[in-house]
Amino acid sequence: MSKVKNISGGALDVPLLGRQVEADEIVEVPDFQPDHNPQSAPGDPDYLAIVWPPDKWEAVTDKAAKAAAKADSAAAAAGTADDTTAKGM
Repeated sequence: MSKVKNISGGALDVPLLGRQVEADEIVEVPDFQPDHNPQSAPGDPDYLAIVWPPDKWEAVTDKAAKAAAKADSAAAAAGTADDTTAKGM
């Protein structure tokens, strides 16, 4: 599993996750399609890695994800939370 951030500037429908991912949202996603063969190598027909288009998605490290969560927590504590946090979503 990996984490990616929606950098498209708007919401994206992601059928793999069964929902929309909002702009700037970070989500955990699988690295491979369900039919992927773990013993396969790049170039094999059953090597089914998922490629997230770089113009819409950015890979996120655990360190970056933790920093973003910490910033959101600080904003919520300061009363400057975004709409989704303020609405209790």
